[in-house]
Amino acid sequence: MDNASYFSETSIGGVLIIPHAVLSFVATVFVVLRMWTSRYITNTASSVDEWVSIAALVANHLFLISEGVSVHFGYGENIIKVMNEYGGVHDFLRSFVACEILYGLSCPLSKMAVLAMYYRIFSASRLLRYCTWVMAAMMAGWGIAVCAVSIFACDPIRGFWDKSIPSKCIDQNKFFIGITLPNIFFDVATVVLPVREVWHLQLKREKKWAITSIFLLGGSVVVASIARLILFLIFKSSENVTQVILFGHLASSIEVCLAIIAACLPSCAPLLKRTLGKFVSTAKSNSDQGNASDTKPSAIITIGQKSSRKTNNSSLRRDDNDLQGSFERLDDSTSMQGSTDGLYLDGPGQVETKPGKWKQIHVVRDFRVQSNEDIPMRDL
Repeated sequence: MDNASYFSETSIGGVLIIPHAVLSFVATVFVVLRMWTSRYITNTASSVDEWVSIAALVANHLFLISEGVSVHFGYGENIIKVMNEYGGVHDFLRSFVACEILYGLSCPLSKMAVLAMYYRIFSASRLLRYCTWVMAAMMAGWGIAVCAVSIFACDPIRGFWDKSIPSKCIDQNKFFIGITLPNIFFDVATVVLPVREVWHLQLKREKKWAITSIFLLGGSVVVASIARLILFLIFKSSENVTQVILFGHLASSIEVCLAIIAACLPSCAPLLKRTLGKFVSTAKSNSDQGNASDTKPSAIITIGQKSSRKTNNSSLRRDDNDLQGSFERLDDSTSMQGSTDGLYLDGPGQVETKPGKWKQIHVVRDFRVQSNEDIPMRDL
């Protein structure tokens, strides 16, 4: 594709709407699963990161609706068709301003949800708490700047969509690239932030890798941010503005949805663990039953009367010649016959009441449970 002369006779609005709608649905499912997990599995109260995730999801849906309105006014059609059949770019550009404002709102909210989740899980780490506050403040400032520049891109404001009046506007291509560069920095910092804390946990290396991989799934947001930058560099603003800038905004919508999903994944871990645990247990049970039906014992050993052992005396006598040394039969005349009650002790300090040489077997079990975790991983 030519970066300055991309032109399509057909509408490419579906390239923007369909992926965003699908990912918005997936993000909604994860937010609902997160709420279900906290209410019915971990039995925890609503947390700040949960409310921020809900706010980010609402902003994302408004962002999707604004994109639909823009497509209705010609976003994705070539500029010639928009000028001839849609009555010009007036309505499209005005709806496009709404898209930019809602992106400036939904993008930082989705990443603040991730930071709030870090703050809750790793609250014992002072360094991480300070980092989350600093990054949240920077993201809030970035979002305010995006919204402000989107509104005041032209002087006067209506000069952005009304080309019939004289106005002075900023370079939109430089604006898109300028807001993407710090966004990439935020994404990389957000992904790297919890790795140090995870590897300081008192866990096996395998579990550390498993937890780290959950957090690193947020790295897909970094990929979307970098793709946004590349697409804006390739498809620079041109006369065919209704099609050229669509690809960069596709990456923007994907970025927001992936951030919301990444904020919900660790909190959904108990639900996933319970679901997968039931599946593994069922599969293992079926496997054990199959193995048990295929296995036949070669001999049955019982504790019972002497008479029950007489049937095997002949075989025992045949083996006597192979034994070295003397042979002495154990005295079982005290009759622990047909019962194993004398092998157990009901409680500590019980008086031995069984007569004979063989008394009782005392079993002592000592348990000691100790936890040194500073970070409550059960809250995941």
